[in-house]
Amino acid sequence: MSPFLSIITINYNNAAGLQQTIDSVLSQTYTDFEYIIIDGGSTDGSAEIITHHKKQFSYWISEPDDGIFNAMNKGIDKARGTYLQFLNSGDVFTSPSALQDFVNHPHFTGDIIYGDYKFEDGEKVYPDQLYPAYFMKTSLPHQSTLFKKTVFDRMGGYDERYKIASDRAFYIQCFLSAQFTFTHIPYFLVLFDLAGVSNDASFLIAKEKEDELIFRSLYGKEYDKHQKVLALEEQQKQRKKNSFFGIANRILRKIKSYVKPTR
Repeated sequence: MSPFLSIITINYNNAAGLQQTIDSVLSQTYTDFEYIIIDGGSTDGSAEIITHHKKQFSYWISEPDDGIFNAMNKGIDKARGTYLQFLNSGDVFTSPSALQDFVNHPHFTGDIIYGDYKFEDGEKVYPDQLYPAYFMKTSLPHQSTLFKKTVFDRMGGYDERYKIASDRAFYIQCFLSAQFTFTHIPYFLVLFDLAGVSNDASFLIAKEKEDELIFRSLYGKEYDKHQKVLALEEQQKQRKKNSFFGIANRILRKIKSYVKPTR
């Protein structure tokens, strides 16, 4: 039986991106979902776009909020789906059949189901197996994750004290609680929009500081142990990179990049 989904789009003054996201969601061949729009009181024409499509939303609002995670919590409160997905303005599905392919995948089971994503010049693939230190190295793809509503029922919403990385904090809390099943589906679900504040240097500095606060708060006494795990991983990575085979592989990739295929 196909699950009923809640797709939640957060937007603030990104009218062009909002239109792209709405078009992508409404073009999906999978239709067993509700669509929720949470706008932060935009003044750039986003409200007009929302009004134009309002009959296709189960719920929408345009009002000032206290940041992206405050907006997401508003969406969670209104969601009725078995699973929730946060597809923010500017992000789109990789194809009209992407959601259907993902939900119908034989590995679609569990509480937190994450896929992979593409971006303009590349792609990112995530591991099947996770471990505590993993989340100190990187996080999971929030836009390509479907969360069971019961996860939020048990854990509460996003911690609004964190303005940048509350999604990462939420993943860590869920993983460390050992209450939920994490499942990876090897499928490129979303084309992620890398434009905007996430590439700003000042934003990255602030994010690093917030990440560190999260790690020390949530890992507590285990913090140093997990840091050592990451240090050992980096040493192994460097040894592999500097081995004979590692050097040979880099040379071969370099040669291939210069060789033009013949017709």
